[in-house]
Amino acid sequence: MNRPDPGGPAGRYYGYTIVASSFVIQGTIVGAIFTYGVFFDALHTELGWSRALISAGSSLTSLVMGLGAMVFGGLTDATGPRRVLGVAAITLSLGYLLMSRMSAPWHLFIAYPALVGVAFGTHDVVTLSTVSRWFGRRRGRMSAIVKAGTGTGQVIGPAAAAVLIATFGWRNAYLWIAAVTGPLVFVAARFMYRSPADMGVAHEDPAAEGLTDGSAANPAVVHGDVAQERGETGGMRMLMRRPEFLRVCIAQASVFFCSPIVIVHSVPYATDLGIERAVAAGVLSVIGGISIAGRLVIGSVIDRLGGRIALLGCYAVLFLAFILLQFAGNAVMLYVFAVVYGFAHGGAFTSMSPFVAELFGTRVHGLIYGTIVFVGTFAGALGPVFAGGVFDLLGTYRPAFAVMLALMVVASASIGSIRSHGRGIVQRG
Repeated sequence: MNRPDPGGPAGRYYGYTIVASSFVIQGTIVGAIFTYGVFFDALHTELGWSRALISAGSSLTSLVMGLGAMVFGGLTDATGPRRVLGVAAITLSLGYLLMSRMSAPWHLFIAYPALVGVAFGTHDVVTLSTVSRWFGRRRGRMSAIVKAGTGTGQVIGPAAAAVLIATFGWRNAYLWIAAVTGPLVFVAARFMYRSPADMGVAHEDPAAEGLTDGSAANPAVVHGDVAQERGETGGMRMLMRRPEFLRVCIAQASVFFCSPIVIVHSVPYATDLGIERAVAAGVLSVIGGISIAGRLVIGSVIDRLGGRIALLGCYAVLFLAFILLQFAGNAVMLYVFAVVYGFAHGGAFTSMSPFVAELFGTRVHGLIYGTIVFVGTFAGALGPVFAGGVFDLLGTYRPAFAVMLALMVVASASIGSIRSHGRGIVQRG
């Protein structure tokens, strides 16, 4: 296999190419995820499907995405990201191609979860685990840049889908998505390598060079947890028995329950208020755009104060955002919600991978982070169906929004109970 010059052009560290490729992959796949709510009204009107049924397609996909994250995280640890992402590119385009021909609910439940959902399961855990191995002291900022790709996709995806539906109809819009997303992911994946050790180059952080797998080391790990990072204290099962693992899973599940509700139901919620679909889709685009700022700001916070502080701050802002959502009755209020939510959403989703690296190291980061993502997406699978069922039963989303407020308290309590000192070094005892 021909490998690129390890040092890159003019000696540039190849880790930055990893970051750029991950940015494209995140933006492409997450942009596709965020189009689902834009198609909601078209599927409801033309095919006569209920909101709960359409939401179930997203929920089942979230479950598959979580299972995939756990599996693909382990595969990335073992074999690297390129093959995993290559398969994702193929299933992504094939899934959207089949969705353009849907006429019965079972078509949705096969094409979206079984094909598109598999691709969705790769984007976060594969890219962020790879970046965590390539960077140590700048891990937070590099992860933030990658997650800024997510925000870019959130801006472009919903707006592009709305234009495509208005211009070509929803079936042809899905064909366009199939034609663009898979090839972009496939090309970007060609530049991905698992770690500096796989390319025979020095790590950007000299403190990480002594690690057995050549992966990146957070200062918290280097100064207080090198033995664990080298795999000398028990391995995967021991890590998962630690109480911090359960608490992180609870927090991630709480956030993931809420996020798909916003993705799937914010557009139909806005149209219920009499807001035009294109304006309603703009709420998702604003969330994506503002999330870029949130990711970049919180990335610097992570490097300075650690992932725990960053997560707690984001959860507090999410709580405020859901209060705003409760009282949003027009387009202006929804856009205010989108600004506040978008900042915290971007920061929260940027913080988790570096925080996991702080707590557990990077030797099996893909599998641990993938398992945490699976737990989160299992909860996320319930969120849209719950909200859709609440609306079908009561004619309002407000009870669902109240549950989202409560879950932010749960998430804050879970992460807040992980006591730390220094830069993310967990107190044991």
